Amino acid sequence: MMKKFIATFILLFISALPAQAHSSLMSSNPAANATVVDFPMDVTLTFNEELLVVGADNPNKIEVFDEMGNVVSGVSVVTGTNISAPVGINGNGTYKVKYRVVSKDGHVVEGDYQFNVESPIAIASPMPISAPVEPAEVGSNLLIRIVVLAALGFGIFILFRKANS
Repeated sequence: MMKKFIATFILLFISALPAQAHSSLMSSNPAANATVVDFPMDVTLTFNEELLVVGADNPNKIEVFDEMGNVVSGVSVVTGTNISAPVGINGNGTYKVKYRVVSKDGHVVEGDYQFNVESPIAIASPMPISAPVEPAEVGSNLLIRIVVLAALGFGIFILFRKANS
């Protein structure tokens, strides 16, 4: 009787243990809903278990989008429990991170979050540096210069003609 009681207790205890969960996001950099003042060079996500990589194939992906919906991230790289992607962020605004990872047990985990960039040194289109432009001359001043240059040219012509004869 005691053996049945112990066996039943062990079975109930084992069945009450939590099941092995799938990968879950533990942390991110930049963090969800964070406001950063420095332009991030990459986005890194950390999960609670290693991510699946099959040979050279990487089924895991991070994509970062700007406010216009343009992708500003590069190729994702997995290292153990981390996945990261370089980003080309050079302006202030809200950025959306979308991720899709495959945990070692083969289950797909997808999600997204946003972060804001509010840098005091946002990169704008550079202004070209040039010398001041003077307006073209018009009217009587231009006419006087043309007449003077023509007379000077005619005088030089006559001088060379007399010198050759």
